[in-house]
Amino acid sequence: MQKQKLSRRDFLRISALTTAGVMATACGAAQPAAPAPAEEKPAAEPAEEQPQEEAPPAEPVSLLYWYQAENHQPEYDRRTSELEDKFGLSLNWEILDRDAMTKKFPTTLMAGSGFPDIIEQNNEDINKFMKGTDAEIPFVKLNDAITASPYNGKVLQSRFDRYTKDGNVYGCPHDVHPVLLLYHDAGWKEYGVDMETVKTWDDYIAACEAMGEGTTMADGRPRYAVMESIYSAGAATLRLQNDVWYTGEDGEPMITAPGFKAAYETWIRMNPYRVDIDWGNQVAMCKDGQFLSQFVPDWLYGIHQQGTADDAAFVADSPMRLKFVPDGPKAGSWGGASGSVVKQSNNIPKSIDVLLYLYFEDGEGQLAQRFVDTGILPPVPGNWENPIYEEAVPYVGGQQAGKIFIDAAKALPSYTENWKTNLVGNAWSEQATLWIGGEITLDEAIAAADENARLSIEQNA
Repeated sequence: MQKQKLSRRDFLRISALTTAGVMATACGAAQPAAPAPAEEKPAAEPAEEQPQEEAPPAEPVSLLYWYQAENHQPEYDRRTSELEDKFGLSLNWEILDRDAMTKKFPTTLMAGSGFPDIIEQNNEDINKFMKGTDAEIPFVKLNDAITASPYNGKVLQSRFDRYTKDGNVYGCPHDVHPVLLLYHDAGWKEYGVDMETVKTWDDYIAACEAMGEGTTMADGRPRYAVMESIYSAGAATLRLQNDVWYTGEDGEPMITAPGFKAAYETWIRMNPYRVDIDWGNQVAMCKDGQFLSQFVPDWLYGIHQQGTADDAAFVADSPMRLKFVPDGPKAGSWGGASGSVVKQSNNIPKSIDVLLYLYFEDGEGQLAQRFVDTGILPPVPGNWENPIYEEAVPYVGGQQAGKIFIDAAKALPSYTENWKTNLVGNAWSEQATLWIGGEITLDEAIAAADENARLSIEQNA
């Protein structure tokens, strides 16, 4: 298929041009009567037959796969040969950060070249490309392929919902992301706190108070009870524990529900003892005990584990531990990645096959190995029985990290997501920042976020 250069108006619509050829044949004229026999001449020597050259082997199909999450790289590096051998293709991976991908993707679609066959995005980014009707959305509908696949009914349906619009599934879920509390056991004990005794949010806030505000380390660096941002895992946990999410079963915003306000009235109690997530330094800060706890989904736990794997001395006597969140095991889920097939791909069927197999195939233990490589729990509950999840993990003092995350996943409350969910979440984050900064009240933040969320939904419908 020839790649098309699209106009701005139609750059998300895919057109295919077909051509037809006409072949004409002529009838032979009647042959004249045979002439009288002539003197027979010796037959000519046959020409020496020349060997025919063999056609060169066909080039393998080449697929381009974009992704954002660097912590997925160990799994993808490990499985490249497996995928190429199984599907007879050349698979090229390209890592882009979120901003670069969000800007580059529509540019390549407009240019008609340079776009990926498969694109893996943060769950908050895919909605930016789900505006309008199916004709305007640049991703292939996956419903029929999923139904016909061996993975149908084996993947958590709730994880598909956030990538669905008008009944059409445009993305596959890579993960589940239940939340636990990761904590520095030795650090807490310096303040007389045994975190194993912390069971409720009141207990947790009391532990933070025992550490106090404005605490410093021996070298003068500030020390915090918790690394947590307004948009991150602790807040997500409190919402679900209060039976609210950003959107409800009817797809409408839930920001004005009583449970939403209650969740953030609890969250703000952590504010004097917390520091915002420092993405570049959090692993080192955690190791040093500069913050003593963090609400971590499986992927964030994996980042901490990967970041300390080469420090044998630290891992051998690691002070890090995992436990259920306050008032757990009922917890939240934070983050997620979605894989989509691009409509302009020249190899849509092959791209779909690769995506589904990469995300969901477990015939040789691929999904359990995902947890080993990345800390990420796959969204396939049948896989959770694999004994690999019961292995002791040195980073958390020999705890069975996989089993603890699975128990949290099994306790995840039911909640509904769709393409509107992230729009509502973004609207809330903007106002919540003003609230934390003391510029507006919680009630004002909720009212403004609800209004802005509904406007954003209308603009993206």
